Amino acid sequence: MKKRGWTISTAESCTGGLLASLLTDISGASSWFLQGWVVYTNESKSRELGVAKSSFEESGEGSVSNKVAVQMARGARYKSGSNVSVAITGIAGPAAADSDKEVGRVHVAVIAEDFFLARRMDFGVNDRLDNKRSFASFALRLTLETFDRLSSEEIKKSSSNNNPLDSPKEDKSSDEGHSSEEWEGVIAWDSDDDAISLSLDKVDLASLTDWDE
Repeated sequence: MKKRGWTISTAESCTGGLLASLLTDISGASSWFLQGWVVYTNESKSRELGVAKSSFEESGEGSVSNKVAVQMARGARYKSGSNVSVAITGIAGPAAADSDKEVGRVHVAVIAEDFFLARRMDFGVNDRLDNKRSFASFALRLTLETFDRLSSEEIKKSSSNNNPLDSPKEDKSSDEGHSSEEWEGVIAWDSDDDAISLSLDKVDLASLTDWDE
């Protein structure tokens, strides 16, 4: 992060701020950690980060999904102006509440400038705290993997972007490697100065994204 002059923000649900805590345990984090959100309810995900309410409906994927994780990360990066954002949503246990998904499942999305990587991981039925720790550790590993996947050309292009506050315009997701387990793609960000002044409330992040394969 320091070598690239990048900053990071976080958006967490089931981990309750644990990822932000781990990052700020590092001395000097104030030079690259901007802010974090704990959006524990569906309402807060929509209100704070612009996650589409339709994502939580019965016909949608639900709050524990790649779709919601990417929207959380996208909203966090847009609203904070960071270069990198990491989002976590999952089921820590001991029960899955109103979801029929398994305890120990987590979806993490990382956006680094224009590139995003989202992945699901199942850790199984463990102690609630153990799952939260596993989720946060997985998010850190996926963040490092995201950095590794960026080509030198992409990094060079990203470094020349002087306005990380640009509002999202549309997603152009690659179908290659796309599955229910992992999503990978590129996000296009509008450079129009007028768009920067738009509040997050006026930007429907989900409607600007083509989630179909």
